[in-house]
Amino acid sequence: MIDTATDHDIPTLADMLYALNAHHAADLPGRFHTDGTEAALRTFFAQKLGQGACVLLYRTEGVPRAYLMWQILDHAGTALEHPRRQALLDHIYVQPIWRHRGLARRLIARFEQDSRAQGCTGWITRVHAFNTPSAALMRGAGAHLAVEVYEKRL
Repeated sequence: MIDTATDHDIPTLADMLYALNAHHAADLPGRFHTDGTEAALRTFFAQKLGQGACVLLYRTEGVPRAYLMWQILDHAGTALEHPRRQALLDHIYVQPIWRHRGLARRLIARFEQDSRAQGCTGWITRVHAFNTPSAALMRGAGAHLAVEVYEKRL
């Protein structure tokens, strides 16, 4: 079952965020670390929810097994671009034992439904170059590469 997270879910979300970030820290230790305290991770979610982010939870037997966090981005029209409302898929995480069962695809489908209902005409996400499974998930959901960002660390 997919529902919307509340403040009550923040401790579980913090645990899942720690696991997600540990994956990033293993591949990009120059940027990510696992030193964040549980309190800091909880504060992260409390702040995001307070700023209007939406967190969808996939539960089995009442226990959260996966989450997707997203928010709305309103872009004003400029001399070069039309105004638009997009959704930003900020995080998606599925506990390892629950992977390859379609939870992520179902979360994305619900995210698309909810964001469309809020007037979004599409969505964007950022996927780190090392994260080929996430890139495959996004392509499988119908997303395509729109912009490449290059980074040089000094």
